[in-house]
Amino acid sequence: MRNIIGASLSLLFIMTVWGAVQWANYRNTFNIDDIRFTGLEILEKEPLQKIISDFEIQTIHDFNMGKMAQSIEHNPFVKAARISRHFPNQLKINIIERKPLAILNMDSALMIDDDGVVLPNHPYGESALIPILSGFNIAKDLYPEGEQTYSIKVKEAIAILNQLGNQYPKLYENISELTLNKDDEYVIILTDRPTKVILGKNDIIPKLYILKSFDDALGQRQLTDYRILDMRYKKQLIAREWS
Repeated sequence: MRNIIGASLSLLFIMTVWGAVQWANYRNTFNIDDIRFTGLEILEKEPLQKIISDFEIQTIHDFNMGKMAQSIEHNPFVKAARISRHFPNQLKINIIERKPLAILNMDSALMIDDDGVVLPNHPYGESALIPILSGFNIAKDLYPEGEQTYSIKVKEAIAILNQLGNQYPKLYENISELTLNKDDEYVIILTDRPTKVILGKNDIIPKLYILKSFDDALGQRQLTDYRILDMRYKKQLIAREWS
């Protein structure tokens, strides 16, 4: 009888050890060893990898994707993060970046996206061919990093650039500067020559349609054949050529 009990205990012990080994092997199968990022054009992987490492995850099961996405989205350049599990051991993280639409001309160069969100100084701004916003209030408390600007005028400027980028990309790509002059009038300065387009204070979006129609009607000529395009007067465009 004792031999039978001893044999049973020995078998139970062996099965327990075997089960533990199999469980360990099963767990190892789901250990994350492949993390892939997509959508990165401005950001580097390293700061995002640091965020993931702070979660100290091991297997594909033991982390909260929502919390991880929220942590990644704390980066001002991240508009959204989408995380997906791919069994048995792969994690995919798709980043939707905030694309700078303009650069604020301040002591510390700040970029701003199409939602009016202020982006911190970044090497991308040194080579980005995007318009400069000048002549605006430069009080730093109007431009909290990672948040929408509090400046009403800058929001209006962003609306102008958004309209141009969506409906008139040829002009947007040729803008060197969008400035607010001493009379609070919006002025576009083109990269070429440079031509000035004085938009005035009011009814800016309809004026952009008039400007595009004027450009389309020029034929072989270009906007830059003119020194000033004055649109401050209702439904009028006064063009002054280079002397």
